[in-house]
Amino acid sequence: MEALKGIRIIDFTRLLPGPMATRLLAQMGAEVIKIESPKRMDYVRFSGAQVDGASVLFHQLNNGKEWRMIDYSTKEGLQEIHDLIAGADVLMEQFRPGAMDAWGLGYENLKAINPKLVYVSLTGYGQGNDYSNEAGHDLNYLAYAGIMGLIKDDSGKPVVPDTQIADISGAYMAVMATQSALLQRARTGQGCFVDVSIADSVHPFLSVPFALHSAGLDQRKFNLINGKNAVNYSVYQCKDNKWISVAAMEPKFWNNICEIVNKPDWKRNSEPELSIYQFPKKEVEDLFKTKTQKEWLNLFTGKDVCIAPVLNLHELEESDYHKSKQTFEEIKTQKGTKLSRDKIPFKILP
Repeated sequence: MEALKGIRIIDFTRLLPGPMATRLLAQMGAEVIKIESPKRMDYVRFSGAQVDGASVLFHQLNNGKEWRMIDYSTKEGLQEIHDLIAGADVLMEQFRPGAMDAWGLGYENLKAINPKLVYVSLTGYGQGNDYSNEAGHDLNYLAYAGIMGLIKDDSGKPVVPDTQIADISGAYMAVMATQSALLQRARTGQGCFVDVSIADSVHPFLSVPFALHSAGLDQRKFNLINGKNAVNYSVYQCKDNKWISVAAMEPKFWNNICEIVNKPDWKRNSEPELSIYQFPKKEVEDLFKTKTQKEWLNLFTGKDVCIAPVLNLHELEESDYHKSKQTFEEIKTQKGTKLSRDKIPFKILP
């Protein structure tokens, strides 16, 4: 994909959110130059199993970028950065507010070199507020955003997700903000400063539960898509202890399931009738335990029922779905070692 061909991005980001954002922009065709200081290297380099001198995650996040090690605390290094900025379109950084200014790399300094520069600052809590300089990571952002308050086990204890939700939503928000700023620059001819808060990027995930709360309803009881309150939107264990996801939200899909499993008496006309307060969920649980996951998939595939297998990590690359979508591509480290990475999640077609 070459939608961003000709756009040069200077990447000062580290860890997950920023490198994920610039990786996506690189996949869209942008030229990305990743900057590390020997005094301030990307921690992800050293996180997990090492391949060719860096972690697998580092290679996945930074494949397709040019890597440069520049000590910008020196006069020579700072000048090298300034030379890069003069010909750049975007700078993205992920340090706490004030850090780049302290190194002579703040927006005002660099704007003087390149007035057309789009300067994207990706931070935990954004600029200019009481929390701007608070330290934080994904778990803290989820906690502030209210997401952790929604994800709880049966005892009421918040559950820590196995993946970084806020960090990755922050990456996508940074991509969206960068593209918007570039469009604005195309109209005005001027660059700008872009303030992206990772914690705030999670707010859209609250849309349904917060709307219920705002309407005066207890979302724990009335949220029919939280996997707990409706039989037609949940996960079910199969005979082989694998799992099936059922998201037959509309009655037409649920009724299709009922026809296929020969349970015409389970059919309903509205979503509320499928809540656990009106429908015996245990009967559905017992049914799914009568066949293996593969047997259920063979029965339901192509039948318009909103059912999918719950895939584990080791099953992803060999699943029919991901093979069909060609989700994963082979990449190589700079030394030629082959790895796998997911591709950009959209296409632009003529």
